Amino acid sequence: MTKHIVGQGIFQLIVLLVLTFAGDSILNIPTGHKASAPSAHYTIVFNTFVFLQLFNEINARRIHDELNVFDGFFRNQLYIGIQIIQVVLQVLIVQYGGRAFKCAPLTGGQWAVCLLLGALSLPVGLLLRMVHASSMPQFFSSCQEVEVVREPSARSKELWIRGFARLRTQIRVINAFKRSVAQRRLLTEKSI
Repeated sequence: MTKHIVGQGIFQLIVLLVLTFAGDSILNIPTGHKASAPSAHYTIVFNTFVFLQLFNEINARRIHDELNVFDGFFRNQLYIGIQIIQVVLQVLIVQYGGRAFKCAPLTGGQWAVCLLLGALSLPVGLLLRMVHASSMPQFFSSCQEVEVVREPSARSKELWIRGFARLRTQIRVINAFKRSVAQRRLLTEKSI
């Protein structure tokens, strides 16, 4: 999991930094630096960030490096519904959010750029799944030594028995206390 978090983080950071500092000249749009009104430049950065996350959610459906992240994709109706809601809300925020969300409406071409850049999370995820954890530094490895479970020792059995005996005693004390309180209440009610 660590290799995916770090790998996607580095990839997304590079994409967003390039868009922020060179996106205006690459996409031939007015710069958003020092703009007083919402700009298409920063809206594209924001929109690309959101779609990087949405496409990475597809990668996150498989956590054991399975290559096909789309296996069973359409069987989980709740997941599909949540994805659709997220995309619809993103479209509404970008196209109609205006000053409230500091977004400028995007053209069809700009939406295509955002979607294509966001979709790059899928092949990056595939590349990360193809890199075996053993070839990564120990920091990235989720493979830990598995301790062999052995038959419980006599000492551990004794401790369990003692623990249950104490628990039974405590339950008996609580029940005796409840009975005495109930008896006192009953006596008090009869005397009134």
